Amino acid sequence: MLTEAFMRNLSNNLRRLGEKQDQLSSGKRVRLPSDDPVSAVLAMRLRNTLLSVDQYAKNVDDAVTWLQNTETALQNTGEILQRIRELVVYGANGTLTESDRKAILDEITQLKEQILQEANASYNNKYLFGGYSANIRPFSYDASGKIVANPAFAFLTKVEVLSDTGKGASEQTGFKAASVDMAKLGSAIDLGEYTIIISNYNSSNMTADIEIKDADGNTIAKAQGVKIDEDGQTIKGVTKDQNGNEIEDPSRNFVLNFKNFPLKGEGTVVLSLSVERRNSYNLGRLNTMDVALYGDEVFGRIFEIVESIEKDLQNNDPTSLSSRLSGLDDAINVLLKFRSQVGAKINRLEATRTRVENNRIDYTALLSKTEDIDIAQVIMDLKMEENVYRASLAVGARIIQPTLVDFLR
Repeated sequence: MLTEAFMRNLSNNLRRLGEKQDQLSSGKRVRLPSDDPVSAVLAMRLRNTLLSVDQYAKNVDDAVTWLQNTETALQNTGEILQRIRELVVYGANGTLTESDRKAILDEITQLKEQILQEANASYNNKYLFGGYSANIRPFSYDASGKIVANPAFAFLTKVEVLSDTGKGASEQTGFKAASVDMAKLGSAIDLGEYTIIISNYNSSNMTADIEIKDADGNTIAKAQGVKIDEDGQTIKGVTKDQNGNEIEDPSRNFVLNFKNFPLKGEGTVVLSLSVERRNSYNLGRLNTMDVALYGDEVFGRIFEIVESIEKDLQNNDPTSLSSRLSGLDDAINVLLKFRSQVGAKINRLEATRTRVENNRIDYTALLSKTEDIDIAQVIMDLKMEENVYRASLAVGARIIQPTLVDFLR
């Protein structure tokens, strides 16, 4: 009985000594779930969280690089426009000859080409100003030699007229073509079919009441007196509260563009949205940032005014050339507006980067507390277990007497 009790205790002492040796050699208090089930589960969750934090940090870096490239393109374009403005002011002098203006035209043409290059700038094989069609070049020359925007900026894949109250086929053309800007839709607007109902059409004021329903027939947005010959018209989203009353819901907003194709009457339009909103970075749980800029909004007016300036120089018309200065200033102001937006997003990303780095430090510290050992404590425990084990061996030498076999070894 003494021998059995001694061997059992000696084995337990050796096991505890081995555990301390394993902890000290690995640096981990929890190596297996059986060591501490609760701590093991917490450690796995923390590791998953740290992996997510690391990916968020990579996303922030990628987004910052995208926006920095965008800022560079906008800055270069602004400098080019300033140079064009100087040339326009100089070219508007009545003392210049036609050959002088031809020389100015040559430089402005080259500057326009450089603006086109900036408008088609890319990063990581994606066009910075391609909007949601980042794989398609935003601007190119058409058959007439004008710079035109990518048709995909319309963000509308199908529009079908279901009914039109007494309007002719020619008038239905505009009715069919009202476009939807996916970039500005509310966050609750998803891909699918929507019905646009136009009523109370007023041809003198070019206004109408608009109601938008989803595929289930529920009203999700509506507005009265909408200007149906302008772009960027917001149809405010609505939802119902607990009492069934309609309340405003910005997440269901629709933004319609009637500028190029004004509506010509009342009726119903069914449209299908199948362009997915992309070019956004995930910066955290329920935290995303859209870094896309839309070339038609940024450069559309710029190309129009520059091509008008080219035409005035070709016609040797200083009076008309002088009138382009206000439009050029407007284009520069639009560019400055987008530069400020990019700068604000970069500042937000820098703040996000700081938060992510702090989160990484905090979660790493918590993970260390959960599964790492206290080296000083484990060294003391190991020394104690070693002394206990040596004492056990010493006691065993007294309990288990040597035999003749031991002397014959």
